[in-house]
Amino acid sequence: MAQLNTRWGRIKAHLEAWFVDHELLRALFRNFYAISDKAYRSNHPSPSFIKKLHKKQGINTIISLRRANTTGQYLLEKETCDQLSITLSHVPMSSRSMPKVENILKAKETLETAQYPILIHCKSGADRAGLLSVLYEHWIEKKSIEESLKQLSIKYGHFRWAETGKLDYFFDAFLAFQKKHPEIPFIVWVTQHYDRQALNDSFQSAGWANIVVNKILRRE
Repeated sequence: MAQLNTRWGRIKAHLEAWFVDHELLRALFRNFYAISDKAYRSNHPSPSFIKKLHKKQGINTIISLRRANTTGQYLLEKETCDQLSITLSHVPMSSRSMPKVENILKAKETLETAQYPILIHCKSGADRAGLLSVLYEHWIEKKSIEESLKQLSIKYGHFRWAETGKLDYFFDAFLAFQKKHPEIPFIVWVTQHYDRQALNDSFQSAGWANIVVNKILRRE
């Protein structure tokens, strides 16, 4: 993280996080919620928020649905995690397309091997964080997919009517399949029956919702 070794590099990182990546808005509304007594979800955490979570909730692992890269927000997050000995794991996901099988499998492995308590986050804490929260409740808390879908809700700023609704469509496809094949668990459906391309092709979103999500909220 050589970019943070100079004063100007550190200033640039903070400016990018605050004004390009919208930390200015996230600081006003953190979109932070407890999923259980050992798992939490939020939008992209600032260094000060990470320190607060580490002190109050004892966070040991942060699972980011964003990529590790050279952006200011990532560098500051990584630096803070290193300072506090918090494991920062990445399971890059898209909120605009159906999940890839390999990413679902990586999410399962990450959730099952993480040192808890954990924080799950994406950029806004609404869509991809909701997806992983559903998977957390299903695989770790042993809840049904149908019960866990409350984690994908307008409560967290998730719009199922926009392109981000592909995440709902993904789970809806499993629930429809499950009605005919109740003996087949979710992970088997994902690896053996899930047709990602067909679901992507058949999904339709509402134009007004895409304007809200893409132009106003500027979701990633």
